[in-house]
Amino acid sequence: MPPHDRRRAERVRPGPLRVRLHRTCEGTVLDISELGAFVQLPTAQKTEKQIVLYLEWKYETVQLRALVVRSIPHRVVLRNAVLARTEYLVALEFRDLPQDAAAALRRIIQSS
Repeated sequence: MPPHDRRRAERVRPGPLRVRLHRTCEGTVLDISELGAFVQLPTAQKTEKQIVLYLEWKYETVQLRALVVRSIPHRVVLRNAVLARTEYLVALEFRDLPQDAAAALRRIIQSS
């Protein structure tokens, strides 16, 4: 495998998991690892910004501190829709996770 294709941690696609940055910004996890996540959000995020991601899984909400690594626009066209909308594909790197958040993240990954 070429060096640029190697990941530092295995990524999984856990299915549609809802995430929030705050009450008015909700999105979806596209893939996740113990080191970071790739999410789809309705608003752009500034690169190098520190955020708190609230990941909803089963009956709990896991609070994950992260750094925005990349945020790129993505046009979403729904079947039979007249208009397309722009959402953002955001790459996040987790930072300074408390033990309970890291343990919950491992459970999510192992169950996927």
